[in-house]
Amino acid sequence: MTRDSGGGPHITNTAVDCTADYLIQIGILEGDLNLTLRVESPPPDDDAPLAAAERRLARSLLFRWRAEADAWDMTDPEPLPVRWTPSRRVASAGEYVPVGSGADTIAGTFLRLRPRRRLVVLGNAGSGKTVLSVLLTLELLARRLTQGEDDVPIPLVLSLESWDTRRQSLTEWLVDRLRQDHPGLPPVDGVHPARRLVLERRVLPVLDGLDELPGPRRAEVLDALNAGLGGAGDAVLVSRTAEYERLDQEGRGLRHATVIESLPLRPDEVADYLRRARPPARAAVWARLLETLRKEPSAPVAWALTSPLMVWLVRRTYERHPADPGELVDQELFPTRDAVEAHLLDRIVSAAFPPRPPDPGRLHPPRAWDAERAGSWLSYLALLLSRREESELAWWRLYTAPLPRLLAGPALLTTGILLSLVIKAGMSGYAEDSVLGDLSVTGHVTGGVVFAALARSVTASWFGQRLAEPRRSANPLLFIHALRSLDRHTRVGPLVRLAALAGGPALVVLLLFLYVFVTPDAVLVWFSVGGVLPVLLMIVYAAPADTVDAATPDELLRGEQSALVTTLTLVAPLIGAGAGAFFWLRGGSGGWGAAVGAWAGASAMLVLLSPWSRWILAKCSLAATGRVPWSLMTFLKDARTAGLLQLSGGTYRFRNRRLQEHLAGRRAQEQGSASPGPEAAAVPTLTDSRHFTVERTADHYHLRGRSRRLPLAHWTVFGTLMGVLVVRFSVSGQWQDPAVWPVLLVWPFIGALITVAGFLMPPRPLELELTRDGVTSVIGRGQLSYEWRHVEEITVRRAILRGRDGRFYALQVRLLADAPRPPRRSRMGEGWFFVLPLGFSSRVDPQLGAALADFAGPRWTASSGGR
Repeated sequence: MTRDSGGGPHITNTAVDCTADYLIQIGILEGDLNLTLRVESPPPDDDAPLAAAERRLARSLLFRWRAEADAWDMTDPEPLPVRWTPSRRVASAGEYVPVGSGADTIAGTFLRLRPRRRLVVLGNAGSGKTVLSVLLTLELLARRLTQGEDDVPIPLVLSLESWDTRRQSLTEWLVDRLRQDHPGLPPVDGVHPARRLVLERRVLPVLDGLDELPGPRRAEVLDALNAGLGGAGDAVLVSRTAEYERLDQEGRGLRHATVIESLPLRPDEVADYLRRARPPARAAVWARLLETLRKEPSAPVAWALTSPLMVWLVRRTYERHPADPGELVDQELFPTRDAVEAHLLDRIVSAAFPPRPPDPGRLHPPRAWDAERAGSWLSYLALLLSRREESELAWWRLYTAPLPRLLAGPALLTTGILLSLVIKAGMSGYAEDSVLGDLSVTGHVTGGVVFAALARSVTASWFGQRLAEPRRSANPLLFIHALRSLDRHTRVGPLVRLAALAGGPALVVLLLFLYVFVTPDAVLVWFSVGGVLPVLLMIVYAAPADTVDAATPDELLRGEQSALVTTLTLVAPLIGAGAGAFFWLRGGSGGWGAAVGAWAGASAMLVLLSPWSRWILAKCSLAATGRVPWSLMTFLKDARTAGLLQLSGGTYRFRNRRLQEHLAGRRAQEQGSASPGPEAAAVPTLTDSRHFTVERTADHYHLRGRSRRLPLAHWTVFGTLMGVLVVRFSVSGQWQDPAVWPVLLVWPFIGALITVAGFLMPPRPLELELTRDGVTSVIGRGQLSYEWRHVEEITVRRAILRGRDGRFYALQVRLLADAPRPPRRSRMGEGWFFVLPLGFSSRVDPQLGAALADFAGPRWTASSGGR
């Protein structure tokens, strides 16, 4: 302290290592105050890497959905004027919202929903509900990226068909899809950020395709969705009105959700939209159509253009000279709305594949395909799906088309013979040095075929006969990872799994131990190395892929190719090593020849009966006859980019069910066959059949009759066995012996004999009795009964007999968890139980369907034709 010039004391205050709060508490200070300021760096932002991953994901999705919107002209020159209103058919459990239109309105309304953001978008086919969901997605992404609204969730558009609710929760499904669809996101704490994005609710699931699911799965999916969202989760659900309304009436709707419906487009708004979208030089050509839309809103063309799909078709079809949109006004040519829509649907392929080159700036621009040929290819695929009563186009099921099935045997035999000539030429030196000559080569190759067939048979039983499906891509270096994911697809019990996965390696070690320390028998090494070990590796590395979870069909195809290479580099060499070790350890000189021969036979077996070889046969045979293009996968990808197809897990499907039926009907008409639609294949009523009688009262329904058997299920086993025999017969070189050829005809003869004998047997009695208490069926001498209080669902599904497709449809029930278990012979797999066989079609007699709806109530679900 010192004195100032005025004689008073000069006071200096020094503050060290204190806070501003401390200084304020001191009160009034006299004199100077010396402070030492220390600026500390802010604590690290743990969310910065996650925010970077969010921005990357949002940008990726924005680019993708802009390309989708551009392909369908949704935002050019401006968004389609799709309107929506609170649903009049389904009551909203969430907040009431007013009528609105446009992307910004629905996005803003969605963000204002409180306390939960749950929205259900309903509408009829073609009414614009998908357009609304896409525009909502684009607006949410734009708000986040361009307007800085970081609290806006990232919309993730997914098809519900890719969700297996019995194996995955909602969280796990979303995490898997993020990892598979966006593997390049920057890691957070060294791992993919998918789990944190989902758990912290940074993503908004926008779920489409509920109405495309089979009836029982719709209820399962909504139950799992409600459970996964809990009390605070947000979601957007898109569905057709009728299908969701039925679920809502059963109490299975989305809880706490606001329900809106998309409305048809207004003719005057469509006219304004087309006026702005038309080429300026063609204004006079469009004038007649636009005038009709404004002045005659009840005209057929005005009714047709209430659908966004039809508006897009009009733009694409008539945008270039000399096409004249005014022809749509002529009511002599197009007297009804259906006539206008049929005319536009006929033009959809040429609109999707214009003769001009695509814009290179688009994401994955389609190639310049010939529109006429593209229409022929798509019509064939649509007809193929419609005749199977399916909607999913899977490349691995294409071999079930008539032509590939017809050529399967000759192609397998021819390829095997060619391979045998290659093997014989490559091992000619070994055959000359061997005492048995060519017979030694035949024996080694046959041994390889047999051991590979054994490994394949065990693997098929392990996975429930699913070896016709593509296999997952497995890294042979990540054995533990492959082992952990093995449990997802197994169809054997836990005790069998434990015994195989623990006892298999133990058996290999035991056999080798016996050889080294007990008895030096080379058979022990052969059996362990060439028999047991290949089976274990085949099970681990040949598991079926997650076809419903795959990002694209191309990814599934690459996974199958990778799995095939893995089996050829692991399984087949082990079989060859086992055979070679047998001869080496016995002091023989033919070890290398045995190893190469067995490896060649095993490789031929694993390749020729793989899903990849079936795909190659189907693609080549159909492309050679002009049914599909040679570059089929590229064409399907381009058709999807052009807006004709959409992805559904690892499969494609037509953008609209009506589009599939229209293309299928056109193909059937060109071939002169009956249309595959439900109207063409009229279902005969039971009262018209002389083999059945029906008794019906208010509380009782009794169907009684007799039916002949037509055994077909055994052909699945016989077909596999015949394939193995053909490979063994051709690849081993035995085809050169004429005496062996009749052996190939034995199994087809036995199979045909079983089918004919079953058909010629006396008709067996069939009865079905429905009461208010339950359902009872009588088949021959057997009887099955189920009480309604134990039944959760009853529907028509494909019959699965001992894990194999029975090739016919049957009435089946799914029981509640606490219901008594029926006999094992009635089990159909996946929790379903047999009631009554119905034949080769999933369509139900109208009287029987009405009775099931009456007596079973909400438990009855009409079949969609699938499994």
